[in-house]
Amino acid sequence: MRGDDEVGLKIVQQWIKSHASAYPEDTVEAEILESPGITLLGEIAGRDAAILVDAVRSGARAGTLHKLTEEDLASFTDGTGSAHGWGAAETLSLGHRLIPEDMPKRIYVIGVEALQFNLGADLSPAVKASIPKAVEMIEAILQEILKKNIWSYLNRLWDRFRRRK
Repeated sequence: MRGDDEVGLKIVQQWIKSHASAYPEDTVEAEILESPGITLLGEIAGRDAAILVDAVRSGARAGTLHKLTEEDLASFTDGTGSAHGWGAAETLSLGHRLIPEDMPKRIYVIGVEALQFNLGADLSPAVKASIPKAVEMIEAILQEILKKNIWSYLNRLWDRFRRRK
């Protein structure tokens, strides 16, 4: 990886380690995509909601966390946005053109303001320090999503319980 560009992977790995087991497998799925690009669309297609985590560049202080909706991503273009060049905004826009019926109704992006992208470098200290708070942001967003889908969530739990009988 390239320095702070790895932060999204680290955050999702930490969330999986600390929180994933609290959710039924058919309710919340976590995927780690090292170079998502267009593959992102295949991973989120057909989902109710999606939370994406990535390094971003907006000019804010390194380690700053941005909680963005899909609509907010428009401000992360033209020289800002994902460290990958072809970022989430472009990918999601393409998804809405190619497979609008399969796109999640709610998409959230946790962007971590990155500082350096040197090949082989570790995360910068400010970015590394933001990981615990970003993990808690994932958890808060999940709770928000689940509250909005509480009846659907309870029905899935009930179905799972009945299958065990």
